Amino acid sequence: MMRSMIIHLDLDCFFASCERVHNSALNGKCVAVGGRGDPFIFDKNPAQGKKLMNLNSGAFVPSLFHAQYDNKEYFKDGDTLRGIITTASYEARAYGVKTAMSVHEALRLCPHLILLPPNHLLYHTMSHELMEFLATVVPVMEQYSIDEMFGDLRGWIADEDTDAFIRELQHQIMGQFKLPVSIGASCSKWIAKLATSAAKPYGTRVIRHDEIESFVKDISIGEFPGVGKALSAKMARYGIKTIGDAWRSENLIRSWGRAGHDLYQRLRGEDNEPVQSKRSRKGIGLSRSMDHPIEERDELYRRIHILVRHWSHTIMKLGVNPTTYAFSLGFDNGLSSKKQYTLYRLFNEHFLHHFSIEKFRELDIYPHSSIRYIGMSATKFTSHDPKSFDLLEIQNDTKMNKLTDVLTQIRDKYGMDIVRNGSEL
Repeated sequence: MMRSMIIHLDLDCFFASCERVHNSALNGKCVAVGGRGDPFIFDKNPAQGKKLMNLNSGAFVPSLFHAQYDNKEYFKDGDTLRGIITTASYEARAYGVKTAMSVHEALRLCPHLILLPPNHLLYHTMSHELMEFLATVVPVMEQYSIDEMFGDLRGWIADEDTDAFIRELQHQIMGQFKLPVSIGASCSKWIAKLATSAAKPYGTRVIRHDEIESFVKDISIGEFPGVGKALSAKMARYGIKTIGDAWRSENLIRSWGRAGHDLYQRLRGEDNEPVQSKRSRKGIGLSRSMDHPIEERDELYRRIHILVRHWSHTIMKLGVNPTTYAFSLGFDNGLSSKKQYTLYRLFNEHFLHHFSIEKFRELDIYPHSSIRYIGMSATKFTSHDPKSFDLLEIQNDTKMNKLTDVLTQIRDKYGMDIVRNGSEL
């Protein structure tokens, strides 16, 4: 049976590859890009050129970042090196350097490692430019993350021509963007993604429908997209360690309800999940872990005000109206406090500041413990329809929404710190 092919593209060592495009002297050397979240977000002095980007998302990809970091100071916290590796070149990986490793350990394994702070504006820009190019050669493209994309070849490339097409596409991307990319193809998005993993580095792989079973049977179940540690552990208790084991456990997996049924279809490459040119965003979150836990509550709430300002800016930029808000605090005693609230208010920064501070004060249930983590998220978006909102607040919220829109435009033009809340100083 003829099945249309879906391709999956994964840019090899993307952050490091972008740095090499920017600086060819890095070619062939041990290079790693590290990250610390944003160690400067809580500075009392306003930052210059702090930008917000919403083009991409994914692991190690913040929506808010400074335009430039100082290479020498970024990883330093006094005499201590902080941060983790987000991307390492294959030359660095040969020394054991890998993603999520501490920069301290990476430098111990590879003393000559060239360690770079992130340049997220560069990465966002290059990813966006690549997507614009891909849209001219593949009719339907989906941005899965900053360095991963899906494409639908249905009605465009004949099944038998898929191998030649993806090899040529790989060469075009290298020639035009100087970015190495691995490409997998199959009749299912998730089998295509596994094919890409098998093709790395800088390879291509096509898995046709009648080849899926032999291809996946020995792959660890934990490597399948969407199967995290908890589900892997659950499946292991039933003796399911590989995708092949899962194929032989149909009745068990389907007994887990709709989620189990959908998972089994994906595992077999029979889910028929489409490539989506536009993927709706389901939530907007912002969080920070502290290098040094915060004891003073005045400093805690100053930082919360800063985070809420950036959170509000992101929500306004995306043009959504959340109705569910979640807040969490992590304490240095190992405990945490979290709660979720639903309310129907026309979104505005003024409301969000007051509401957030009130709820964080309620969550601060261990007043003698220092705070190591602050988190906030907004979900369940609704339209900006006055009939949807609290009628007692709608008049004032409408005024504040317009003011927030003006503030958003000003911060877009002059930087995030051009207008700050007095409580942040």
